[in-house]
Amino acid sequence: MRAGYGVRTALLLVWVLAGCAGPPRPRFTTVSPPPLDVPPPGSEVSVVPPPSVPGSWISLQRWAAGQGLPPPRITSTNPVTCDLQVGSGLWRFRAGTTVAQWEGLQIRLGHAPQWQDQELWLHELDIAKQIEPLRGPTLIRLGRPPRVVLDPGHGGQNTGARSVVDGRWEKEFTLDWALRVAALLSAQGWEVILTRKTDMDVSLTERVTLAEKSGADLFLSLHFNSVNGTNHTGGLETYCLTPTGLPSTLTREFDDPVMMVHPNNAHDAANLQLAVRLHRALLEETGLADRGVRRARFMTVLQGQNRPAVLLEGGYLSHPEEARRIADPQFRQRLAEGVARALMSLAAESQF
Repeated sequence: MRAGYGVRTALLLVWVLAGCAGPPRPRFTTVSPPPLDVPPPGSEVSVVPPPSVPGSWISLQRWAAGQGLPPPRITSTNPVTCDLQVGSGLWRFRAGTTVAQWEGLQIRLGHAPQWQDQELWLHELDIAKQIEPLRGPTLIRLGRPPRVVLDPGHGGQNTGARSVVDGRWEKEFTLDWALRVAALLSAQGWEVILTRKTDMDVSLTERVTLAEKSGADLFLSLHFNSVNGTNHTGGLETYCLTPTGLPSTLTREFDDPVMMVHPNNAHDAANLQLAVRLHRALLEETGLADRGVRRARFMTVLQGQNRPAVLLEGGYLSHPEEARRIADPQFRQRLAEGVARALMSLAAESQF
């Protein structure tokens, strides 16, 4: 996917964050912490002022105790790596990096966890917007029959990225992928709406409007990735809209106003649940590298959605090996089967 998902006008939320002087900025260390005296379940969780980041930071061990969860387990000290069982899912956090794992799946946090005072601290919004949504049951509601908008990225004069292998354009591959998904879902009773069925120009706002007019339950935008050069790693990436207050994983040199509120932010938790389900199914079907469930704020097709919405990047057209695979119809069929399998399992679990 090339740049072009501009920021549109949205409601600006002014947050008044309580400021406090707090203690001096602590030194960070990689020494394994001793056992802590933790508060009983339901007690107040300790928070501290952040190191140069607005908002509160919460001790992971004390938060877990307050939630009645098993204490975090330090599995490595260089860097400090901490495993935490939250419900049926195992999280793994590392101090100093936003790359976390949930049940072996890469999830990008907004802020890197910090090792302070012999404890690992997470930003409160990462707990609220990353950990909590994956803790409980699905929040996604589907109609009868389920209705999804599939958005093949680009089209017409908007060609998208170009394959380094055969020179074909992203717009061709995304349309083929979407048509394959549509066939699979329609056969299972889904109502499928495509933003385009041929090689035609469709504006970003028209794609959002179509989803709104159709009353879709879900919106999926299909793309393939590209960067300059060919000497880079490839893999799958899945994007949902960045929650208000958190920085984005990807900005593509666009402004990233963290306090901006878009309509789709009302679905932050469901967005993540949908993204994780799709991302895992695509990894299992294709065997591509896991580049994570990520956040972006500049993608217009996600901003205005009044439903759970994600954008899928099915591999890199700038990566020679992946470009060869993307050119293979059998590979695109596996991509389609991954999407369809994820959505059909969601329908089986969702409350109508």
